Formats: sequence, C-alpha cells, structure tokens
Amino acid sequence: MREVYFVRNQIPDKFQHCFWDTNWEELDIAEDKDFIITRLYTHGGMPGIRWVHQSYTDDEVKEAAKHRRALNPIVANYLQKKYHLKRSEMAYYRMESAGGREMWSY
Repeated sequence: MREVYFVRNQIPDKFQHCFWDTNWEELDIAEDKDFIITRLYTHGGMPGIRWVHQSYTDDEVKEAAKHRRALNPIVANYLQKKYHLKRSEMAYYRMESAGGREMWSY
C-alpha cells in the first residue's frame, strides 16, 4: 500500500472554486476526505481527479463513492464500474431508488 502525503495539509488553491459553499480555510483533508473526494470528482475536472488519486488511497476513494450522495450520474456510474460496487452499496443509488432526487416533501 502506498503512503499518502499531504502538502501543507491543504487542497491546492486552484481547486478553491469547487468549494464555493464551504469555508475554504476550515476544510480538513483528513476529516473531510469523503466530501473533498466527491466534490473534486464532480467539479474539479481531470486535474481534480488526478489530485484525488495522488492524495488519497483507492480504498478512501471507494469509501467516499459508497457513502456520499452528492454525485452526478456520470461520476456515480464511473465509480461504480471502477471499484466494482453494487448499486445497493452506493448512497447515490439508494437515494435515487427511494424516490429520485426529491429530498423534501412540501
């Protein structure tokens, strides 16, 4: 297993735009790893995905794919195939099958 090293314990500034709704200074790359992984997969383009794979292990990316719902259909499908996950293992698909994207009943 490869060791993961973080520079300055921060995400590179070039990805700050991906976290428009988050306090950038308070993001912790260890504590917030699932959020960071999925946000960079969905909004960071290829540079963000490369950084994710340079900074986190495959097991960490796989766990984020299982637990985070904030994916888009293309990313969810890609991660499902890449890590050989069942749809029932992924929060994204469990949410989708439980009534689609509507989370609130007004």
